[in-house]
Amino acid sequence: MQISSNGGLYYGQLGLQRSQQSLNQASTKVAEASTGRTSDGAREGIQSGLIDAKTSEINAKANARVIDTSNEVLGTLIDIKA
Repeated sequence: MQISSNGGLYYGQLGLQRSQQSLNQASTKVAEASTGRTSDGAREGIQSGLIDAKTSEINAKANARVIDTSNEVLGTLIDIKA
């Protein structure tokens, strides 16, 4: 039995990496807005950054569930095969 490298574990990990990158960008946006180094309004920048951070958190949790589910399915398949 061959296990594809493009399964749920791969996509879950990729999603977690993208969530981390998005969180880094959101954190930068909030930091820049709070120091007044942005051209738009600081309040708008902070709100936007916080919304992006929350979105990143939700995405990370969803991708973690994908990894958990893939792990459970893989364990079940191994148990069945054994």
